[in-house]
Amino acid sequence: MLPGLSCRARFGIAALTIALAATFADAQSALNLSRAQESQLYDLASRILKHADAAGCKKNSCTILVNNFAGPSGATTPLGMQLADALSLQLASQGNEFHVVDRAKFREFLGRERIESKLLEDDNAARWLAKENGANVVLVGYLRGDSAQKNLHVQLLDTRDFAKKSPKATGHAEEAAFSDLGFAGDLDPAEPFGKPPDLPGSDTAFKFGKGAMGKAVTPPRCTYMPNPSYSDPARAVKLQGVLVVQVLISESGAITDEQVVKGLPFGLNAQALETVKNWRCDPVTVNGQPKAVVVPIEVSFRLY
Repeated sequence: MLPGLSCRARFGIAALTIALAATFADAQSALNLSRAQESQLYDLASRILKHADAAGCKKNSCTILVNNFAGPSGATTPLGMQLADALSLQLASQGNEFHVVDRAKFREFLGRERIESKLLEDDNAARWLAKENGANVVLVGYLRGDSAQKNLHVQLLDTRDFAKKSPKATGHAEEAAFSDLGFAGDLDPAEPFGKPPDLPGSDTAFKFGKGAMGKAVTPPRCTYMPNPSYSDPARAVKLQGVLVVQVLISESGAITDEQVVKGLPFGLNAQALETVKNWRCDPVTVNGQPKAVVVPIEVSFRLY
């Protein structure tokens, strides 16, 4: 790591509570657009591609990722996700000279990484997302407005400008105004992922709290806890933050089935998962007998 960079991990057994904005349904519904709105989106896509060269997006050698559009709070919104889907389709429909990342695959990626959308609003985070999804440019957008009119501002970013102090000019900013689009609450914060799936074996794992009443319980204790390293992209942008990994500590003390519950960008999730699975722990015991238990592990990345 660079001088002044360090990270540390904290192991916890308390019930995990993470405050997330409302989640958007996995089965995302398409926008019901009028012909005029469809025409507006088509025109917007045409204008984006017309000036794509300015962002390093060359015909026949360019892959575009359409990021979820941010709302007033900086987080993504239901309408921001739907509009990103619709605009992605319009970009893909205008010839085969430009490739567009499949939005369904992109949602799968976001579901695995579980990074709150406010952390992905930064231009460098958007460029990192594009690289991770095989794109060399990313379309970012900001959505504002009320029930009568929504204004969308979009711009292409070149991934080659990642972490540069003075990045060169990117694609021209484009705007579009839509009347009678969306519904009440469609600009409220929302995440493209819901509750993480249960870990294998979690149904039979020992539960703290009520499960511990009247029993002699010894919590798990980890004896080997190496710290994960910063990834190169996180080091370049000097990211700080805390991610949460959920794991199953088996009756033998082995850590298995690790998964991200609250993630960070720039590859820090992968660094944390790779490190945590090599931790060594003493298992929880109940009345002297070892038991499997599901616990959260907080991993903090800090600059000093």
